[in-house]
Amino acid sequence: MSTRHRTSTASVSKSDHPALALNESYDEEIVPLLTTIDQIRNRIADIDTTIDVPAIVVIGEQSSGKSSVLEALSSIPLPRGGQHMTTKCPLELRMRRSSTWHASLECSGRLIRDNIPNANDIGQYINHEQNRLTNNRDQISKQVLLLNVQAPWLPNLTLIDLPGIIQVTSKHQDSASVNIIEELIQEYLQKSSTIILAIIQACNDIETSAAIKYAKIFDPDGERTIGVLTKIDLVDRGAEQKLLEVFDNKRIPLKHGYSMVKCRTQEDIDNNIELSEALRKEEQFFSKSSKFQSVPIERRGCPSLARFLTHELVRNIKQALPRLITDLRGKLSNVEQQFRHLGIDDYTQLLLTDEARSRYLTDKLFTAMQSFRTEIHGVEEGAQVNNPLYAKRNELNQQFYHDMHSCKFENTKLIQLIKSAMIATQGPEPSDYILFRVTKTVCLNYIKAIRLPMEQYLSNMIERTNNVISNVINQVFHIRPNLFNQIRLMHENIEKQLKSECHHELELMLEMEESFVYADNPIYKETLKRTKRTHKQNPNDALTKTIVQSARIPYTITNASTNSITTSLKRTNAAMSEDNDDDDDPDEELSPPVKISRPNNSSTNRLSTFWSNLWTTSRQDIPEYPTSDDNG
Repeated sequence: MSTRHRTSTASVSKSDHPALALNESYDEEIVPLLTTIDQIRNRIADIDTTIDVPAIVVIGEQSSGKSSVLEALSSIPLPRGGQHMTTKCPLELRMRRSSTWHASLECSGRLIRDNIPNANDIGQYINHEQNRLTNNRDQISKQVLLLNVQAPWLPNLTLIDLPGIIQVTSKHQDSASVNIIEELIQEYLQKSSTIILAIIQACNDIETSAAIKYAKIFDPDGERTIGVLTKIDLVDRGAEQKLLEVFDNKRIPLKHGYSMVKCRTQEDIDNNIELSEALRKEEQFFSKSSKFQSVPIERRGCPSLARFLTHELVRNIKQALPRLITDLRGKLSNVEQQFRHLGIDDYTQLLLTDEARSRYLTDKLFTAMQSFRTEIHGVEEGAQVNNPLYAKRNELNQQFYHDMHSCKFENTKLIQLIKSAMIATQGPEPSDYILFRVTKTVCLNYIKAIRLPMEQYLSNMIERTNNVISNVINQVFHIRPNLFNQIRLMHENIEKQLKSECHHELELMLEMEESFVYADNPIYKETLKRTKRTHKQNPNDALTKTIVQSARIPYTITNASTNSITTSLKRTNAAMSEDNDDDDDPDEELSPPVKISRPNNSSTNRLSTFWSNLWTTSRQDIPEYPTSDDNG
């Protein structure tokens, strides 16, 4: 095993690893600068991704040699895809030079593996985590894997490797991955402090390179793009001069120009060629090549590329620091205002420890539940709550009471409705008898009238309840966007379900009321008793008399003498046959008995006369009620 693969307790001497030569020009003073930038990126990763933190982002087509370049820069074997994707999610590779070996892998703040024994195991852990994130499919995830590596041979450099650009999807690949990769490229490359490391196959036409295409979209002037030409040894004979024109910035000019590298091929990997040996073969290739021997040594080979990238990253960080400090201070000021709004003056511990954050979140959840209960059940003693739901509910109840009572039929409308119902439901029974189906018709009309206020009441109550709950959620969770979105989504789902259930219950209640009119209940009986008492106190009240008579007519007809009823019906029939005569003389000689006719529109107007005559005839059967000669 090579010495670079030893455990963290081992140290590596200069003679053991030829790649150490690429570290000699690095100044140790840049390490704190790079570490600070990495810490800032850690802090804001899950909070605010809009802050522009300096970084080098690696893009390239699949099979362009992107992973091989990262391997050569880090001397760490990375996953190889074969027929499948190599990089399924962004990989942030943080390399730091140290006297001992140490490696760890994280994902979204979660430590996957610490103290990875040697470099050969890293690819296995990366593959395993990528498969977990993508469910073992050739898909792309936006989750970022963070690989921290310390070793004596490493440059002080941080690179962010994006999944390879897909030109045409294969049968193993998900078509949606193309869009996700484009979104990742836009997210990282649109920031002005990002250095774009475009990996380009030297054996392909540069004008068709997808890496150059995206670099031109987000960096049209080539101010922050570095081109890396890979697979130099595969360039066709006679095409070398065309490639040198690209390198000399004559085809697609870039401010930082191009570098040439020759990394391990798949054949080298199959033959177990070590990375250190691949670096030696790379240097031999450039020194012996008649076509590429003229390429400046500082722009050829992976060691030179590592030095150049570190220099450019440090320069970019120094340029971006003033702007970055201003942005962070603005964000901090905004956070301080939010804390003051919540009544928190000392937030230092809250920002530094996980325990403090958990305790704070627990307290806020408890406060939110207390506030929610207060809004629902009313104002607690000594509490200050704006527009509690309790008061809103009382307001709606009062309005509902008014709306329901406004649906009552006026006396004139009720009488007209009864007349129309009697005509419509008339059968072989006496025309004066108020059938149950008449009562049912009146009740159904009332039920139809109360539907609208009941539906309006339910809608208003749901709306105001949702407003109260939404206000509580906004006030408590607005500073926690992820938690706010989750709770708001839960509220919307619960509200949708309960709203459907409430409308279903209301519809069921109305259907039950309409399908079965049941009047044998205490309210109906008590109302009838009160009406009888009112009639006894005021016998001349026409409407009360009508109700009382209607309630007792069936029993009166049954118990009354046949002669009395016959006389009454004769008199009523004669009166109803005179359509245009409004003055009925009770002493007038009656016409011979005729068949009882059904009431028409004009005779219905004399219905009260029939009720009065029938009442007089049968008064001996109900002696507890006084007699009235009033025809109303």
